[in-house]
Amino acid sequence: MASRSDIRIAKNTLIIYIRMAVTIVVGLISSRLVLQALGASDVGIYSAVGSAVMLVSAITTAMTATTVRFMNIELGKSGGNPGRMFNICHTIHIGGALLLLLILETIGLWYIHNKLNVPPGKEADAMFVFQVSTLVACLSIANVPFQGLFTVHEKFGTIAIVDILNAFIKLGLVVCLLLFVRKDGLRIYALMMSVMTLVSFVVYHLLCRKKWPEMVRWSFVREWKDYRDVLHFNNWNLLHSSAVISRSQGSNMLINAFFGTTVNAAFYYAATLQNYVSQFISNFDTASAPQIAQSVGSGEISQATALARRTGRICLLLFLLLFFPLWCEMDFIVGLWLGKNVPAETFLMCRWTLVVAAVSATSAGLVQLINALGRIKWYKIEVSVLFFGCLLAGWMLFRAGFPAYTIIVSFVVADLLNRLIQFILLRFQFRFDVAGYFREAYLRPFMVFVIMGAYLLIYPHFGFDGIWLRLLGVFITLILSMLAVLFVGLTPSERSSLKRFVFRRA
Repeated sequence: MASRSDIRIAKNTLIIYIRMAVTIVVGLISSRLVLQALGASDVGIYSAVGSAVMLVSAITTAMTATTVRFMNIELGKSGGNPGRMFNICHTIHIGGALLLLLILETIGLWYIHNKLNVPPGKEADAMFVFQVSTLVACLSIANVPFQGLFTVHEKFGTIAIVDILNAFIKLGLVVCLLLFVRKDGLRIYALMMSVMTLVSFVVYHLLCRKKWPEMVRWSFVREWKDYRDVLHFNNWNLLHSSAVISRSQGSNMLINAFFGTTVNAAFYYAATLQNYVSQFISNFDTASAPQIAQSVGSGEISQATALARRTGRICLLLFLLLFFPLWCEMDFIVGLWLGKNVPAETFLMCRWTLVVAAVSATSAGLVQLINALGRIKWYKIEVSVLFFGCLLAGWMLFRAGFPAYTIIVSFVVADLLNRLIQFILLRFQFRFDVAGYFREAYLRPFMVFVIMGAYLLIYPHFGFDGIWLRLLGVFITLILSMLAVLFVGLTPSERSSLKRFVFRRA
């Protein structure tokens, strides 16, 4: 059982990382071209307006986690009815899309008219972007149960193909924007991004109706009790997702109010870097989620716990592979990525968001296990209090005259406290072996961190200067990180398995 799970996770992870490699490279190129085409101010407007939409699109994030969890549990049950569960989730998503539309066209419009800080003459552009973003958010919610089916059935190859095609469509549209558009660039860019969402919406609906026609056939479930458990779980997920998105997008809105759209652009690119780095580890976490949830659904709690520990360790090791090469030459790498017109605050914000990503990486495997176990109330409450508290901390810091990056420092503090409280709750509720988790998930990555941390202390003394020498420094750091992960982070049996895998493929 364990070996089959490992093989499935490894296969899914490989597919996901191929998707990630392509989408990140294409995304980095697109980001630079967008900055050249629109300029820092318009990028800041797009980011700030998008924040208003993202604040309430927490509904999408919550419903995604809920749908995937309940579908996985249903598939893990003997005699489960995944088709009925799909229709329950589908109905809830339709209601969620309508609720989102109502919120955005009332409270959202008030914010755009009265609170958004944009340069004079850009008000109409900001409103246009807002309305397009509203449509995109509603379509995204309606698409969640269909895309979720590919996750629970572990059809990650299809997801990879759709995402890669979307990435290249975006790149092509951005190139057209740069070469041919001379006015109304912000509006046209917003429309281009909506095209990508529409393509995903249509493709996933058509594929689901082809692969699982019986499961996705519309059949309204009338009994309220069938919705109650899903909504109860979803409400706590909604609280958590609202807090996570409020922290990121609410911070963007605070920065807009105190510092303006240029600093918004810096925060946007720092958050983009964090997102790309986080994808590197969340992909493995995502690949392991169906196995963890289905193990819980079939009553194999020890198997689920073992998978969570291994997932946590591997995700941290994957993160460290990126962390050290990025940290040693952060300013140089960001300069290569975005070119000469980089907002001044970008470099410092990127370093701090990388620290946030480091702390966040310690949740890999753990959150999947918590969601699968199902008793999520107090976990969602504590993290929501901490994350909403970041906004209060940011407002107080900005009022006191502190620079924009200090709100990211509050993220680090909140994430550390969150991890501590999670372990206390797990120990209290499930008699969870916290010491065992630390030993198996954190000890080896910590040893890698100590070794490579000592290397970073002496790295500035090597005197790498100029483009080629600095690229060489990044490459050397990457090789050393790989060696440290291989010989310190992995267990002997994992190294042997990796060796057999590589030579078998050679």
